[in-house]
Amino acid sequence: MSETVGVSMALFDDNFLTVLRNGIQELADGMDGVDVQIEDAQNDVAKQLDQINNFVASGVDAIIVNPVDTSATQAMSDAAAAAGVPLVYVNRQPINLDTLPENQTFVGSNEVDSGTQETIALCDNWAAEGKTEVN
Repeated sequence: MSETVGVSMALFDDNFLTVLRNGIQELADGMDGVDVQIEDAQNDVAKQLDQINNFVASGVDAIIVNPVDTSATQAMSDAAAAAGVPLVYVNRQPINLDTLPENQTFVGSNEVDSGTQETIALCDNWAAEGKTEVN
């Protein structure tokens, strides 16, 4: 019997989310007994909430969500929690991060830290080249 993961992406027409979506599909394709159902919310909060509710109703084993609007994540968490379905938010921090149920989590980067590290690396490279100004 296979496990099914429902995936709701905020928008397929986004380069980063396309890479993420393709990676999820490729990983699932390489695993025995794992199926994914990937849906495009088309940047529509109501559509995404419907997708989450449909995943729950269809009996998926887990849900992955890249939220359209993080202010709607409480309703998504509530729907998954009521059915006991594990849920993972990716890339956009849910508004209810501090109160997520035990079987829900968030995976994402800290953009402030990322930007700081990128800036330091650029400055180090320019300094190594003897540049004191960059226009």
